[in-house]
Amino acid sequence: MAIISLITDFGYKDEYVGLMKAVILKINPKVKIIDLNHEIPPQDVVWANYLLESSYKFFPKGTIFLCVVDPEVGTKRKIVIVKTKNYIFVSPDNGILTRVLEKEKPVEIIEARNKKFFLPEISPTFHGRDIMASVSAHLSKGIKLSQFGPPLKEIKKIPLLSPLIKDKSIIGKIIHIDHFGNLVTNIEKDLFNCIVKKKRLFIEIKNKKIFKINSFYAESKKGEILAIWGSRNLLEISVNLGDAAKELGVEKNEEVRVNFFD
Repeated sequence: MAIISLITDFGYKDEYVGLMKAVILKINPKVKIIDLNHEIPPQDVVWANYLLESSYKFFPKGTIFLCVVDPEVGTKRKIVIVKTKNYIFVSPDNGILTRVLEKEKPVEIIEARNKKFFLPEISPTFHGRDIMASVSAHLSKGIKLSQFGPPLKEIKKIPLLSPLIKDKSIIGKIIHIDHFGNLVTNIEKDLFNCIVKKKRLFIEIKNKKIFKINSFYAESKKGEILAIWGSRNLLEISVNLGDAAKELGVEKNEEVRVNFFD
């Protein structure tokens, strides 16, 4: 069974997600649709990168990822189809695939240009429904990529926010605040292990200091601020049974500093 996974910034207040699904099922009633996330902050291509890269590998091989975070909708920006060894990605050419394609190397890149696979009428504000959902549905029926348009040598990549390594500190930023108020940073576990290793450390955020990284939340008392590796392998600042964002008064892009010493 073909699978299409949806990632958008549409939310659920309006009809946008439902209409994309309707278009897909009208073209291929047998496809299985999985909603990965529709609460990407509006136009936040950077967070969509992190979410997609941390999620794709849990899906069956052959899954089609339809990624619609599209601040430039209606412009001349391309819509692309990228095939890797294991997956297919359909998205605007705006850098949303930057991180995932560092792990899944492209074997074929196509610009979706063949209007045969679009809806008859194209809204300048809803390419997700009229082009990308339709293209994804046709792909799920096994149509070859070459039929959708001309090949591309490369697609747009965006410079992603990387932590700064300075003296004996890793200086990162909050890139996402989740449903529970956990503060997700851009400090990756692999980078941390490579640099900090088994050195002693303390983490600073908003004049608060944390002196260890928990193995699980309940290792700290209720209401206590803690650090933990989240399921995305990114460092998170949390409050056990609480809301770290509210407790600390923190917003996206605020600094988090990991200091380490012998």
